[in-house]
Amino acid sequence: AGLHGVAKGWCPGALRPMESGDGLIVRLRITGGIVDVALAEQIAQWSRRWGNGQIDLSNRGNLQLRGLSAQHLSELHEALAGWDLLDGDASGEAVRNVVSSPLAGLDSGAVLDVRPSVRSLERRLASDAELHDLPGKFGFAIDDGGLLGLDAIPADIRFIANRSVDGPVFDIRLAGAEGDRLGPCRPDALVDVAAALVRAFLRQRAETGARRICDLVSRRGVDAIACEAGLAHSCLPRPSGPVSPSAYLGAHALGSAGFLGIGLPFGAIAAEDFVKLTSAAAANGARELRLTPWRAILLPVGSVAAARKLAAEMAEHAFILDPADPRLRVAACPGAPACLRGSMPIRDEAAGLAAELSGISGSGIMIHVSGCEKGCAHPLAAPMTLVGRSGRYDLIRGGCASDTPGLCDLTLEQVKQHVRGEAK
Repeated sequence: AGLHGVAKGWCPGALRPMESGDGLIVRLRITGGIVDVALAEQIAQWSRRWGNGQIDLSNRGNLQLRGLSAQHLSELHEALAGWDLLDGDASGEAVRNVVSSPLAGLDSGAVLDVRPSVRSLERRLASDAELHDLPGKFGFAIDDGGLLGLDAIPADIRFIANRSVDGPVFDIRLAGAEGDRLGPCRPDALVDVAAALVRAFLRQRAETGARRICDLVSRRGVDAIACEAGLAHSCLPRPSGPVSPSAYLGAHALGSAGFLGIGLPFGAIAAEDFVKLTSAAAANGARELRLTPWRAILLPVGSVAAARKLAAEMAEHAFILDPADPRLRVAACPGAPACLRGSMPIRDEAAGLAAELSGISGSGIMIHVSGCEKGCAHPLAAPMTLVGRSGRYDLIRGGCASDTPGLCDLTLEQVKQHVRGEAK
C-alpha cells in the first residue's frame, strides 16, 4: 500500500484504490451485481463529482470509478457508507470476490435463487480473518443453473446448482480440475464448505507455494484437497453449458416479464451515458440493473414489449445491442494515457481491429489487445493476443499476454493483415 492506503497492483477496492495514469481507480464490489436504479444514479454522480466521468465494468461484474484523487477519498467513503457499500477493512474487501448468475431470483428456469448464498458467502469472507490470507485474485462463482451460465468465467472455486431427488444441491468444481466434482453440497452448507476449501488451500499453499487453486490441483491432486476439506470426490465431466451470453443482448422475454441486454464497448461507459441508461430504464419500469462478468448490463422490466421499447431508445447511444457486433470479439484495456504501464492508446486501435472482424461468425473473445504483459482485460488465452510496446505490437497465438510472442515489432497495418488472415 502506498500513500493514503493507495495500492499499486491488480485488485483495487474502495478502501485501497489503485494508482493509474488517469488518477486513482476505485472498485465497487456490489453484492450479486444488483444495482438499484437510485444507486446507479448516485454512482454516476460520484464519477462526475470526484472522478473523471469514466466508469469501467470489470470482467468480474464490478464497477470501477476512474480518475479520482486521494483528497476526495474520504468524501467518497462517506457516500459509499451511506449506501452500505463500504467494507469494515481493506483485507475483508479484497477477498470478497464472488461472481453469481446475473438473473438470480428472476430466472424461472434456475435451480434456485442463489442470492442468499451469495450474500452469506460475502459476509463470511469479509468477517473471517483466517480467510483474509487469500490471494487478491482468488475468486468464487455461484451458478444458479439457469439461463446465463458462468462456465467461461474464471473462478478458483465454482458452485453449480443442480436438481436432485432431495432438492437443490451444488456441485463444486475447482480450477484446473473441471472434470472432477466435489460434493454435492446443500445450499445451507455452501458457506461452510467454501471456508473449508479455502482453509485447505491456505494450509497446503504454505507447503507447496501454490498461488491459486489450479496450481495446488496440479501439485497435490483433487483427492488431497477434497480429503482435507472433508468432501466427496468423483469424476463427472461437466455437461455442455448454455449458449453464449452474448446471445442475450437486446430485448428478450423472461417468463411473463422481460429484460434488455446492453453491451459496453470494451467494458467502458461514460457517466453521462450511465445516467441516460439508468433514467431510460427507470422510465420503462426497471427497478434495478444487473451487472454481468461479460461487460454487459441487464435491465429487467415488466414485459418483453417494455424491453423492446427500451432497446429502441438506447439504439442511438454507444451501446452494443447486436450479439453479432464485432466489438464483442475483442478485449482491450484502456492503454495510454489512462494506464501507467501502457504506451499506446489501446482501445482506439482495438476498435479498428474489431472492424476487421465484421461479418465473422462465432462468439467469444477472438482478439485480446493489451497495453502490457499483465493482460488485465482478458486473463485467459485468446486465439490472437497483441501486446503493445512503443507504437508496435508483439503477437501471441493461442496464449496470454504474459506468454512468449511468436512475432514481434509489428505495425498496426501488419497486425490488421494477420487479423484478416485469422478471420478467413
